[in-house]
Order: sequence, then structure tokens, then C-alpha cells
Amino acid sequence: MTIGAHELELIKKEVAGIREFYSARLDADIPPMREEVERISAQVGRIQNMWREGEKQAILASYGAPDRPRVPYGKYKGLDLLDLAYMRSLLNAQIRQPLGLNPRMLEEWQANLKAAMDSTTSGSGDELVSTQEASSLWMDVNLETMIAPLFSRIEMPSDPFEIPLQLGDVNWFPGTENLAVTGTTLTTAKQTLTSYELVGQVPWSLTLDEDAVIAMAQEVRASLVRNAAEVIDDIILNGDTTTTNNINADGATIAKTDAGKGHWLLGFDGLLHLPIVDNGSQANNHGSAVSDDMFNEVRGKLGKYGVRPSELAYVMDVNTYIRSLSVGNFRTLDKLGPNATLLRGQLGAVEGIPVIVSEQMKLADTDGKITDGGNVTNTGRLLIVNRSQWRVGFRRELAIETDRDIQKRQNIMVVSLRMAFAERSGSRAGATHTALQYNITGVA
Repeated sequence: MTIGAHELELIKKEVAGIREFYSARLDADIPPMREEVERISAQVGRIQNMWREGEKQAILASYGAPDRPRVPYGKYKGLDLLDLAYMRSLLNAQIRQPLGLNPRMLEEWQANLKAAMDSTTSGSGDELVSTQEASSLWMDVNLETMIAPLFSRIEMPSDPFEIPLQLGDVNWFPGTENLAVTGTTLTTAKQTLTSYELVGQVPWSLTLDEDAVIAMAQEVRASLVRNAAEVIDDIILNGDTTTTNNINADGATIAKTDAGKGHWLLGFDGLLHLPIVDNGSQANNHGSAVSDDMFNEVRGKLGKYGVRPSELAYVMDVNTYIRSLSVGNFRTLDKLGPNATLLRGQLGAVEGIPVIVSEQMKLADTDGKITDGGNVTNTGRLLIVNRSQWRVGFRRELAIETDRDIQKRQNIMVVSLRMAFAERSGSRAGATHTALQYNITGVA
């Protein structure tokens, strides 16, 4: 499902406006100031949000409705099934730990919530919300991610889950009538996906009045969706199981318990780890400003994996994207034309290869790693990946549980998922399907 023509035209206009402003500054030989770069960066984020909202509306329209069912009246007016699921989760937590609560308040809350559920699902709200809330939340998270949709996604029926692969080429021979041809014994292999669990806990102090909970619903929901999408993309890009001199915290030792850092140690290495650590020949020290050549230079490292543009994708940070607007070979979205195949987060293309701009691709130091405590020099990075050579697996999508801590007078919401990520060959040290251009100067 793709976004509609109207939304796409709006996005094209926004991108065209950025390019025109940037080109005007360069034509006048006036490099954009830091404040202008930051403003353009914020505008890029706004364009991506427009893209997500357009895709969401297109998906909803495909189901014959412009929006999800919402409560038409009463205290919960305007809330959808997912919002009601949060409400019910919180209510159940209060019922399990009723100490100090007014029983009548809980009864009224329960009655109001049941009526709201019934109003959205023709009298079967309580039964249906439990099955629809997960899919609704997962759709929201998927629409927020930029990197995860690049790769084939597999629902894992077991853990670990083995995907059979057939490797090698078939041998061809001249045919002779009535004679059997020599067969080819193909090398077979398998790709193993092992899932790892990510858990986030969100405690917040809250008066237990029903109206206060309703007021918090949208904020909690938005935070959960945004954070879940960010961490999924972050791990796919930046995952590194090394505790000392991690590619995201070079010069330090980190642990799984470190806030904001522990998730990199989830259990698998991500895209950037391959060219930076596993196979250093797939990384190139650009050592200069953005240029046409930086795209072809890093693509050349893929060899046979770099032939088909339809299998490839570039990923870059926001600053490098902005500076790349001055590159002649870099075609932004407004130049792609109506027949282009567009990917979520794509804001340009080079020789038919989509360029994805990701907030999770951070500026790095001159060695391509992120120095813990701050880079000495902030330089850009450009990743190219053959999308057919990686798999994303989910053993469990988002699960939400809520509890109440009566001592701290807090509601505690625990969100978790189990995911896997693996490259096809099984030998990262020799893999040539992913490459990195680092130390791109003049972007900060």
C-alpha cells in the first residue's frame, strides 16, 4: 500500500522547497549557517511525518473506512480501540491492587469503559479489543520505522527459526534428444534467526481519577509508538554486542543496564557493524566533502551485489542528506517522477537507488564510530545495503502489560517484543553485500 497522489504531491513540494532554498544559498556562494541547517533538518522530519500519516490513511482506506472505529459519544468520545485497550489495561491494574481506592470509582470506570468498547464494536467490545489492539499498535509502529521495512520480514513460528537457502548456480549443458542431461548438485544452506527480547518500562505518577487517565492516553500512546519504532531501527542499524569500544560508544565499556546504550547489546550485530568491524574492506574513509563520486565509490564495493538498483538502498544521516542536495547526481523526491517506486523515508535517489534518511544514523568521528561522550569531529556516513541479503524476524510483536505500585503510587506499563536480524551468508567476515562511506566532512 502506497500513499495517495495528494499526499505525495505535498511531500514533493516540501522537498522541492528545501532544494530551492539550499541551491539559492549555494548559487550565491553563501554556505548555509548552522541555524539554517537545523531548520532544514526539522523540515525533513516534518516531511517524514507527512509520509507516515499519508501511508496510514492509505492503509485505512483500503479497509473501506477513512479511520479506525472511534467512540461516538460519552466520556471516551474520539478514542479508538487501541486507546481503549490502554484504558482497560490500567483499570485492570487498579482492580488487582485496589488498596486505598474507592470501589465505586472503579465500578463507574469499568461501566463507562465497557459502554465505550461496545459502542465501537457493536456490543462485542470487550472481546474484540484484546485481538485488535495488538495489530493496531503494531501497524502504528511499522509506519514509524524507516529501516525495518527495507528488508524481508518473517514471522518466526519457533525460536530459533531456520530458513532453508539454496546457494550456487545451476550448470547448463547442450541438450541431446533422448539423452539425460547432467544434473547440478546445489550447495544448500540455512539462515538461522534467533530472537532477542527488548523490554521497556514506563512508570508515571498519576491521580487515579478516570478523567486524568483519559487525558494521558494519547501522550502515552504516542510515546510508546515513537520509542518502539526508534529502538527497532536503531538496533537494525547500530546493533553491536561488544561491550568495550562499541561502535556507538567508542572509548568506553557499556552494559545492558546502561540507559540509552544497553539496547545496542541486544544479541545481534546490525548493518553498520559489518563494514566497520566484521569486514573492514567494505568501509571507505572518504575524507572529503559530499560528492557524486562518494555514491559510486561505495557502491563499487558491493561487486555483484551492487548490480540491481531494485535490490539496493542508501541510508544516510540528516546532515549528509542536506549537504547532498548540492550534488548534481543526487535526485531529490521532486525529480523522481510519478512512476518511481518509493520507499518509506525515501527523500531522493542516485542512479535509481533510493536514499533513505534516518534519524538513527548519527554523525560519527573520523573513524566511522561514535565516540562515547562526544565525537572529536562530527562527520557524515553513507551506508549502502543489498536488501535481499538480510532478514528481519519477529517472534513476538509488541506486548503491553500494566501494573500498579501502591508504595510509589505509580502506574507501570511494561512494553516488550522479541525480534531477530541476520544476514544471508552466515559469514560476515567475507560478506560484500553491505558497505559504508565514512568521514564525510563539512556536514556538521
